[in-house]
Amino acid sequence: GEEGGVEEKWTSTRRLAACFDPLDGSGNADASICTGTVFGVFDADAGFRGGESPDLRDASSLSRAVLQPGNKLLAAGYCLYSSTTMLVFTLGGGTHGFTLDTAMNEFVLTHPNMRIPSRGSIYSCNESYSEGWSPDFRRYLSAIKGGRGQSGERYTQRYIGSMVGDVHRTLMYGGIFACPADDDVHPRGSLQLVHKSAPMAFLIEHAGGRSADDSGARSLLDVVPSRVHERCPCFMGSSDDMDELAGYLRG
Repeated sequence: GEEGGVEEKWTSTRRLAACFDPLDGSGNADASICTGTVFGVFDADAGFRGGESPDLRDASSLSRAVLQPGNKLLAAGYCLYSSTTMLVFTLGGGTHGFTLDTAMNEFVLTHPNMRIPSRGSIYSCNESYSEGWSPDFRRYLSAIKGGRGQSGERYTQRYIGSMVGDVHRTLMYGGIFACPADDDVHPRGSLQLVHKSAPMAFLIEHAGGRSADDSGARSLLDVVPSRVHERCPCFMGSSDDMDELAGYLRG
């Protein structure tokens, strides 16, 4: 089962390598808008072949240790700094949310086994870049905004500009979070795969959601990075919404 697979991955692990986005949404901090921290944990030695065991104190070796697809993550999650401080994470066998109790100075399990709704009515993306988006994605947005999508409901936009906040809302309420490529400014999207979108996609998928790159057919977790700061178009959210979106992205 899923839990057995999680246990097997951890018991066979020798050394760990963690990647972080320490303050996602930092540009919002002075305005007291929510920020967050994103993290992912890999089996460091799985990033090397032939029994190679480099010194992970070496920066280049440590970089190679995290150049693995998201489906190789052992754990991933985020801290959300907002009206409450929440820690949401997965070890691969379910997604769980903890809220900081400031009186005890401890995180308390408040959201066990979080499941994203199968469909939502919110889309989250920075539409200021829409002129450079693909016609297929723009057709999808036009359909859901006009109530011509599969649900027949008009979708509304919510976009904070802090990925942790936008993805957390998507996890709680359902819908779509998107950071597409655009022809003008971000030809590969604006989010880094290794320490932003892959850990978040891992968490969303283990809460029952889906993720995809701009093909609509490939999970973000199957994308193999070649550089630590490599960017990749990303889409993630409710399974039914993602299925509908994929139909548009495939043309």
